[in-house]
Amino acid sequence: MAVMSSEQSRDRRARRTRRLLQQALLELLADEPLSKLTVSQIAARADVSRQAFYLHFRSKEELLLSHIDHVFDQIRAAVLPSPGGQRAVGLQELLATSFAEFARHATSLRLALQIADKDELIERLRVHISAVMDAFAQHGREEVMRHPMHDYVVDFMTGGTYMLLRSWTRDGLAIPPAQMAELAYDLLPGLADTHHTSARGRTAAKPARRGTGPALRPRQGGRPSRSADG
Repeated sequence: MAVMSSEQSRDRRARRTRRLLQQALLELLADEPLSKLTVSQIAARADVSRQAFYLHFRSKEELLLSHIDHVFDQIRAAVLPSPGGQRAVGLQELLATSFAEFARHATSLRLALQIADKDELIERLRVHISAVMDAFAQHGREEVMRHPMHDYVVDFMTGGTYMLLRSWTRDGLAIPPAQMAELAYDLLPGLADTHHTSARGRTAAKPARRGTGPALRPRQGGRPSRSADG
């Protein structure tokens, strides 16, 4: 039986402390808004010291936003392969998994979306969306055609994701995650003139949408068809 190294032991304790603080915050937010909570209250509920809190988080706001970090970590783990992995991921699979994870963590996500500092929230979302887009460009089944104004594309995707999640959680997730994923797929620009790969690996043409240019193409090869107004 392998002996756990001191570094592994520290990492394990650190992850446990972070989980305790995250859970403590969710429990306290069930009764009080974030603005009325103190770091001392959160640390006490988690049964850790204030010093331990500040070893992991700069503020209670950052602690709340760490729930978004966790959700995106779960998305990457569920869909995107580890470095060197070979599994190709389709965009529809990525979106379906993403909305399933958003629904699974609906409580913490809803609370995070209510944070007062929207700029901090949106910037955190942007970091994760940019990372997922880069990972999909490397591992996705479709070949991504990087836009020359890529940073603006990331901004657009971030703003759209924020508003979509805000409305969805505000409505109590009345629409099923799978249907939300289909909506997001239809809303994404630049997909109309590409092909998609079926479950059997055969390539079929997607119907064209007006006013969008090709952003993706199948990695299996083949020229994407262009719409009449393209």
